[in-house]
Amino acid sequence: MAAEVAASSSRLVRILRCVLLALGSMGLVTALAFVLNGTSDAWRTPEAGVVAMLEPRAARRELRVMAFNAAKCGFFAGGRFAEREVVTAELDAVAQVIVREDCDLVVLSEVVLECGPEPLDQVVYLAQHSGLSHFAASENYSFGVPFLRIRSGNALLSRWPLKALETQQLAGGAPFWNPTNNRRVLWCEVEFPKGPMLVAALRNDSFDLANNLVQTREIVAWLGERPALLAGDFNAEPHDPSLELLRKSGRFSGLVDGPPTFPARAPRRRIDHVLAPAPWKLLEHHTVEIGSSDHLAVVATFAIP
Repeated sequence: MAAEVAASSSRLVRILRCVLLALGSMGLVTALAFVLNGTSDAWRTPEAGVVAMLEPRAARRELRVMAFNAAKCGFFAGGRFAEREVVTAELDAVAQVIVREDCDLVVLSEVVLECGPEPLDQVVYLAQHSGLSHFAASENYSFGVPFLRIRSGNALLSRWPLKALETQQLAGGAPFWNPTNNRRVLWCEVEFPKGPMLVAALRNDSFDLANNLVQTREIVAWLGERPALLAGDFNAEPHDPSLELLRKSGRFSGLVDGPPTFPARAPRRRIDHVLAPAPWKLLEHHTVEIGSSDHLAVVATFAIP
């Protein structure tokens, strides 16, 4: 009897060891996958595509641009992931505004490219439902492991064909295990009817104005002498050093002390901007409240010389 008990105990110990070894191996593999995902340089190549070939609008002398911080379209709220129906309702609201405002170009900040718990690419969805079939996107961070991770960043929707050029890493980025405040710029070349033009989709430092200024200088340095359209969540107001730098350069139009954009429910600060090349004339601009985002969207209409 004692021998049988001893043998049973020995088998139990072996089983426990196997279970612990398996759990340890799974943990090690998961940790390795997390590190490889976080340190991968795949983000350097932005994504681009076309969801449907639509008839391009005939050339006109006006261009309407929207800049909108989508705040991830409510995919995570109250400490849990939102249901798909909740997120698609938010996305539908954004698409409806894009159509109603007759936008030619939309720059998005804080938009979700991938979310493992709910596989919905918000950029592709908006391209499909807004009529702006050409799109590009790049991540600001990728947190998790492949097939179970969250990727969020900047995006561009366009009425005309575009080429995704580069994702530019800006100063002050946190380590990969801390996605807070990592900032990058999506650079694209859009085939406007008047010719190709550089467009930047950005979201700069929201915590440190000194680093925000460093990032703005990096953007200007990347641009060189080329004309470009810069739009997005600058996290800087017109009187802040970053915007003063762009204003004093004389290279941009649209630098106005317009209506505030943040926070959406009681806006006090204008931190979202659309800046076009200096020869373009700003005809009109206004803000729009969309869904549950804590930012108002900025819509600006320019006359193209």
